[in-house]
Amino acid sequence: MRSINPYIRKSLYLLSLGLLIGLLVFLKKDHKLQTCEKIIVRIDAEVEQQLVTERLINERISSWYIGGLIGISQSELSLEDVERKIESMPAVHNAEVSFDLRGTLLIAVEQREPLVRIIPISGESYYLASGLIKIPVTGTDVARVPIANGRLTNAMIKKVYTLSTYVHENTFMKALTEQIFVNNTGDLVIIPKVKNQRLIIGDTMQLEEKFSKLIDFYSEGLNHIGWGKYKIINLKYRNQIVCRE
Repeated sequence: MRSINPYIRKSLYLLSLGLLIGLLVFLKKDHKLQTCEKIIVRIDAEVEQQLVTERLINERISSWYIGGLIGISQSELSLEDVERKIESMPAVHNAEVSFDLRGTLLIAVEQREPLVRIIPISGESYYLASGLIKIPVTGTDVARVPIANGRLTNAMIKKVYTLSTYVHENTFMKALTEQIFVNNTGDLVIIPKVKNQRLIIGDTMQLEEKFSKLIDFYSEGLNHIGWGKYKIINLKYRNQIVCRE
């Protein structure tokens, strides 16, 4: 079989390349004329921890853009502007907005991860997210995270944040913890979902060791006599657990 003449091969290659470029230009031009038919919002957070929801995003879009975005052509819409507006929401870490050929506006939201809800004696409550970032409760949905109250000085709030981080990263403690309380002596106290029980943590030193002791105590001790046996479980002392009924 005779090979294709190099000149013909090169001409075919250039012709194919030209057709491809022309097709891309046509699709891009046609894409610019595409109107927004629907909006899809995706939040990268567990449902129980969503401070930002599809409903909130759509409500904000309706307030930012008179009449909303449905029916707007891509040529009339700045995707970067939509991203900036969404990222102005305190609970949002990052937003990516794109337009597909079917007329769907795709909004992908990377939400900040709430660790604890701070309820001070005075002032508005707020969530603390990774990096000690404050997220106002106003304008967000409700996330199922531990609440923290009591003697919340600035120094104690940092300790609450440290404790909350350890709780969040420990599957057992995350499932167990309902509330974090700072008592009058400055001790951190975990109020678990077990009724009428208090876990005195003390400070934030050796938290992994304290959690390990507590988990062993629950599994090897309280599993036999009942988790509600003791009202106070004190973990603040090194190498021991002090309990009181």
